[in-house]
Amino acid sequence: MRDMADHRSTPNRRDVVRAHPLREALLELIDRDGTTTSTIAARELGESTGSCSFHLRRLEALGVIEAVPGAVGRVKPWRRMRVEQATLNRELEDTAYASWLAAKTSEDEDFAFSEVVTLADGELAELRARLHRVLRDFVGSEPRSDAATPTAATPTAVTPTAVIIRAFPLREEQ
Repeated sequence: MRDMADHRSTPNRRDVVRAHPLREALLELIDRDGTTTSTIAARELGESTGSCSFHLRRLEALGVIEAVPGAVGRVKPWRRMRVEQATLNRELEDTAYASWLAAKTSEDEDFAFSEVVTLADGELAELRARLHRVLRDFVGSEPRSDAATPTAATPTAVTPTAVIIRAFPLREEQ
């Protein structure tokens, strides 16, 4: 049995939002009124504008809210992010991954890595196209008995496997 101290789980977005009571209160305010600003939120919730502004930006970074387009001047109203399929997929991925981690029996069952790379204009599109080509080789295909590892035997079971790739330009914190 593996050591529980080695168990690491990645909190999903919902847990991160709920981890701070001000974030929950901000979302309740936006749900009630449709939009809010850090000034309105501070007055309504008895918090500082700086604290409200900070947590509104964190909620934006989590993909839960967005700035209202077309706002004029220094006032920055926020609203709930429109739910799209990509958002639903990320929540499903987070939930499925957390469930898999809880049941994982071997450290050899997965791999994860990340890199920060510097890309010129147009290279992100090229990277996306290359990764799609690699994945297309596996989508809908039968497992290969001539796997790259010398000890690989003919597979006896087929397991749906999540392959999650996210590539996006890094933004400087404001």
